[in-house]
Amino acid sequence: MLRRRPIPIFIQLLAGMFLIAALAIALTNLFNYRLTSQLALNRTAGYTQESVDQLSAKIDVLLRQYDQASQMIAFDEKVQTALNKPITKRGGQEQFALNRYLAEKTRYIAGEMLIHLFDRFGNAYSSNESLQLFWRKADDAVSAVTWYRKMEELDGHMLWVYGPAWRDGEIPAIIGARKLKDSRNLNVLGDQFLVIPVEKMNRMIGETGQRIERKVQVMDSIGNIVYSTEPREIGTAADQGLFAKFGGNAQPFFEWTTREDRKRMLVAYAKSNYSDWTTIAYFKPEAVYSDASQMWANALLTMAAGIGIALALVAYFTWTLTKPIRHLADGMNKLSKEGIMPIDQPFASREITQLYSNYNGMVRQLEEVVQRLSEQQISAQRAELVALKAQFRPHFLYNSLNLIYWTIEDERPEKAQEMTLALGELLRYSVHPSTDFVTLGEDLAQLDRYLLLQRARFGEKFNVSIDVEEGLHQQSVIRLVLQPLVENAFHHGLEHKDEGDWLIRVRIYRQGGKILCSVEDNGVGMPLTALQSLEDSIHQEQGFEKKAGGIGLSNLHKQLQAFFGPGYGIRLMTSQLLGGLQVVLSLPLLDPPSQFAKEHGMSLLGKRGDDGAA
Repeated sequence: MLRRRPIPIFIQLLAGMFLIAALAIALTNLFNYRLTSQLALNRTAGYTQESVDQLSAKIDVLLRQYDQASQMIAFDEKVQTALNKPITKRGGQEQFALNRYLAEKTRYIAGEMLIHLFDRFGNAYSSNESLQLFWRKADDAVSAVTWYRKMEELDGHMLWVYGPAWRDGEIPAIIGARKLKDSRNLNVLGDQFLVIPVEKMNRMIGETGQRIERKVQVMDSIGNIVYSTEPREIGTAADQGLFAKFGGNAQPFFEWTTREDRKRMLVAYAKSNYSDWTTIAYFKPEAVYSDASQMWANALLTMAAGIGIALALVAYFTWTLTKPIRHLADGMNKLSKEGIMPIDQPFASREITQLYSNYNGMVRQLEEVVQRLSEQQISAQRAELVALKAQFRPHFLYNSLNLIYWTIEDERPEKAQEMTLALGELLRYSVHPSTDFVTLGEDLAQLDRYLLLQRARFGEKFNVSIDVEEGLHQQSVIRLVLQPLVENAFHHGLEHKDEGDWLIRVRIYRQGGKILCSVEDNGVGMPLTALQSLEDSIHQEQGFEKKAGGIGLSNLHKQLQAFFGPGYGIRLMTSQLLGGLQVVLSLPLLDPPSQFAKEHGMSLLGKRGDDGAA
């Protein structure tokens, strides 16, 4: 079965960052479009409601004017006198005289208005012969119409409704009706009706400006359409669902499906406190959202341009970011074939530049060490120590670079910077040429850098406790004495554990004139016989052979005995506290490093510029 070829980091970063940029641009434009649409709707609702309120107010003003004119005629002394005469039937000359008087009064006040009166005896009086009430006589069943009882309940106040009129045929009209009363004792004298052709309202509404296309309806208090910009609807019954909604607590601006063509419309309305009429304006949603639609088209163009620019920028920065990592990986791949070669190229990233600087410094120092050892022909024991100190562990560097790569892939640049700096410091500490001895505090700092990289790899899966006896931080120890012990706990104890948290306990304390460094874990541990066998293999003189304990512990044991004698080194046992493996390393309580090295002649590498003496 063929293994799938790994995808280059450049392609992964390019795809990931481009998708993120495209998604961010798309979401931003979508949010702006939704916000713009809502703002457009709110703006339209505002000036639409204002327009409907103004139209309703104009209608009220018109009806009030007619109402006032009708009251002037109703309470006119001559009209009151004629209607108060105690006769059962009026006709002839008196009826004709009152009709003419009504015509004259109406002509001066409102020429297009018809005044029609019924007295309490059923006699009819009219101000206009060409425009007539549909019910011309009291016995024409005017009292049987649906709104007549409501007029009686208003007790002299005007009731405005839709009703038919007659002018060379039936025409739509506005009818005002009230009970006519005696001005002295408020006794009922009869009924008063005003008739106004709907065309009067048509002229008035046509003069009202509009910003967007709309349909206007005026609905009376009993649910009939008094006026509509679509003439076929005048005089018909209104949509009962809509009529009921206006009677409730409807919002001033809402969506509604029309009864006739089942279309979704936006509705604005205003209800009159005077006439109890409802003025309604219908708007098509596309007319309201036309500005927002144009903005959405512009947003799509902006989105396409932004994505194109983002792709170019992402490609450039991704190439720039991955280029030094590719060079470093290529250099490491040549380790087994051509040896380690320095890489001399400038980079824009400070962290990558520092990593390359440390890498090149490590390469130069290793070359100097090898050259110096070959020229000086030091003793076999000291040559072995130098070789042990100069051994390069490429697998750890590979793992660290791999961790940095995945941290960048997860888009955690700050964590990647921290890991890069830690790796650089760890490499510099490992190959520092000045001396073999450091303080215990410096070696603990190196251990912290190692744990930082392990934390990036394993997360919160492990816990490490470090307990150092007071006063030991300035004691001299050989370089890299703690890291191999903790590294062994990870590789051979914890990484083979299937379940549970990983625990590592580090203790450094005095005992019998020695410094003891104990590292124990809760890993898989070892049987007693296998543990004894492993300790024997570490103590055997086997040079650089890789036994089960790993080259780290074996080399460290050899260095300790080479520096301090056979009384020091490494012992293995089972941890009584954690249950895993416990490694105990013994060191002497040393003088300051420089004095100890001078007295014992143990500075193997020397500083730059020395005369080459080992």
